[in-house]
Amino acid sequence: MCTSSTAPSSSSCSAAIPEKAVGSARRRLWDLSSHCHCPVIGVCLSLGALRKVLARFLDSRSALNDYEAHTGAVGACTSRNPVSNALQRELDQRHALILRQFRNLKSAEELEHHWNASLHSGDIAGAFWAGLTHGHCTPALEEQMCRDIHMLQHQAGAEMRDTRNRFALLKKENAALGEELQRAQDKARRMQAEKTEKLEWLETALMRTRADCIAKDTVMASLQAELEELRQSIPDLQNRLQLREQNARLQDRIAMLERQNALFRAAGASIPAATELSTPLSRPERKASEPAVASSFAQPVPADTVRASFEHKMVLCVGGRDGNIAAYRRLIEHVGGQFAHHDGGRQDNLKQLDNSLAAADLVICQTGCISHNAYWRVKEHCKRTGTRCMFVENPSISSLSKGIEALSASPAIHEPGMQES
Repeated sequence: MCTSSTAPSSSSCSAAIPEKAVGSARRRLWDLSSHCHCPVIGVCLSLGALRKVLARFLDSRSALNDYEAHTGAVGACTSRNPVSNALQRELDQRHALILRQFRNLKSAEELEHHWNASLHSGDIAGAFWAGLTHGHCTPALEEQMCRDIHMLQHQAGAEMRDTRNRFALLKKENAALGEELQRAQDKARRMQAEKTEKLEWLETALMRTRADCIAKDTVMASLQAELEELRQSIPDLQNRLQLREQNARLQDRIAMLERQNALFRAAGASIPAATELSTPLSRPERKASEPAVASSFAQPVPADTVRASFEHKMVLCVGGRDGNIAAYRRLIEHVGGQFAHHDGGRQDNLKQLDNSLAAADLVICQTGCISHNAYWRVKEHCKRTGTRCMFVENPSISSLSKGIEALSASPAIHEPGMQES
């Protein structure tokens, strides 16, 4: 490769190029001007191909560096010899396609146009060899082509230096990026190991949970089978359970009532014995019956008669004021009866009223303090079962006392229209 120090100037190159006849036959390597040999060997042949050609003519023990191989080939091109012939064949074989394209060019103008196009396209090596050896290549075009190649070599050298500088920078950047990549990979491997360990722990926990669920399902299935067997062996189990629950509630209520009864017995109180019978009659009937009732109240009832009427009897008081319940209890127990109470549906369940009515021997219904539904339940039950019943309109203690005395004096006290069994 020629440098600026060795390359001849344009004036000297022009003077050194002899004017030759221009024809259609291609020129050979040794037919070219001497200053063309250096760029042809340096540009049109790679160092590998050059060493391969020179290896045929050199001793295997001789070793040439790149510069020695280049200068030796350039020196051999000045005349026709085995080395120049071999270089000619190698150049023709490597650039055969470009040579066929340039073969159809018929003038120096066409040849110059194709050379300029090759300079812009970047395919220089083949075009340089085909253009120099073309039969229509003039000394001026040959000089121009050598100048273009000379400047391209300078540009290539400058680009090579820039490329090496960029390569050095890229090498440093690549090393920094490599270190950062290594750190990122190490972190990723650690995180992957942690995630893998956590995943294994979760899978183990999931397997344990599934095993526990299967075991629980098995136990539940076994218990369900046993429960089904028990249900089949005891057809009325549900009814028995309901009766047991109802019995337990009743036992609790009885215990509570017994405790209250004991407290009231311990307290003790004297209750007046005068009674007055009051029934939920209509206004005309009540006015008609007032003289008869008043006449019956005129005759006082002996205490023994009252006690005999209520001795060991379950007296159910339906309704009444909450503040008078304790006095009601003392009054009933004073005459020897057993007291039970239901509020008439205000708070207590009406279903409990049916059970209380079934256990009562006497019913005192305070019509002014019960619900309509409870009133008709009491009336219907007493009429159906023949249970003695007294309806008291005024929920006072004196009214209840008078009603008790009237019950003792009459064999059956009931609401007008009620039939006694």
